[in-house]
Amino acid sequence: MAVRVLLAPLRYVQGPDALQQLGEQLQIFRIKNPLVLAPPEVREKIGSTIAESLESKGLTFAFLEFGGECTWKEVERIKNACVKGNHDAIVNCGGGKTLDAGRCAASGAATNMEKDPPEVIPTCGAGVPCINVPTIAATDASTSAASLIYSEKGTVEATMVFPTNPTMVLVDTSVIAKSPVRLLVSGMGDALATYFEADMCHRTASPCLQTNAPSTRTARVLGRLCFDLLMEHGVQALAEAEAGLAGPGIEAIVEANVLLSGLGFESGGLSASHAVGQAFHYIRERFRQRLFHGELVAFGTLTQLLMEGREPEFLDRIFGFCRAVGLPTTFDEMTLDGVTDAELEKVALAASKDILIRSFVGAREIRDGQGRFFDHWEILRCLKAADAYGRALAKRS
Repeated sequence: MAVRVLLAPLRYVQGPDALQQLGEQLQIFRIKNPLVLAPPEVREKIGSTIAESLESKGLTFAFLEFGGECTWKEVERIKNACVKGNHDAIVNCGGGKTLDAGRCAASGAATNMEKDPPEVIPTCGAGVPCINVPTIAATDASTSAASLIYSEKGTVEATMVFPTNPTMVLVDTSVIAKSPVRLLVSGMGDALATYFEADMCHRTASPCLQTNAPSTRTARVLGRLCFDLLMEHGVQALAEAEAGLAGPGIEAIVEANVLLSGLGFESGGLSASHAVGQAFHYIRERFRQRLFHGELVAFGTLTQLLMEGREPEFLDRIFGFCRAVGLPTTFDEMTLDGVTDAELEKVALAASKDILIRSFVGAREIRDGQGRFFDHWEILRCLKAADAYGRALAKRS
């Protein structure tokens, strides 16, 4: 029997006004002097709440402004500030790049997976606990044991994987409810892929990229629950977000977007949804409007379902959900109106070479002479089929 692995943060805290409990929660881990990392706009919104909570428990702390990009230079700056101030934790407040930079700066050892073979960095960060406080629910990255490091030109320079997940993830749903609605919807798009990709990895006995081990039953059940919450509460959460209210719909969808999708992707596995979604970056100059990660992955999921040959009734349900919450179901809705077959072929070819698609049924274990794990013509056909299905459903609606 294979050894299976489940990854998760030590503690997850979620609810309206949860930030008021930050000091109390940090005391559980005997943290006394945290460094609080936040962009200026985030500190303006929640800085006073954080300060009051930490002061009420007698904690000392210092704020550090995030520089805006997760580069090696920025990671080193945060690390040095942590060491110089004798801080015993880094509390990262904000979106994905803030969390990535702070997580890397807090780590001890780390492995750069972009290197071949992977490069182990013994002292990447300050070696203190990482506390993540996401202020948007646009992706599922805040629970994971990885960070993306970007070059000064904005391209991914390193994928850092850490021995442990964040010590704690604290999500204040009152803050999430007041964030841009489109970011919450993007998180639904990222979360939508979780169940289908974990199911595919299980069906093909593919190891998860993060753990290099097969998924546990627990991870697959979490992926299914993530899907069920999206279907049941997605539209309600959208209405609450538009009103700025942290109601039961927001609570369910934040749990799906952040916790369930985070644990599900890391311990359940990734597949064609992310391979296709990420491949759209190869024609990023073609978009009239910048799309978020979850919006691209959502269309990747629709493409994966066409690649799987799902029945029309099920496709109607998933395409209908995307339309109901505002996720793209056609090239026009992706602001790719007039996109050519040659441009789509670039996307399909990039997806076929992505290591994530190796978990898809029928994929090759090793690359062919063109560097592909999968037939890119099949991906191209299903990209166009997803667009056609979305347009047809719009006419029927």
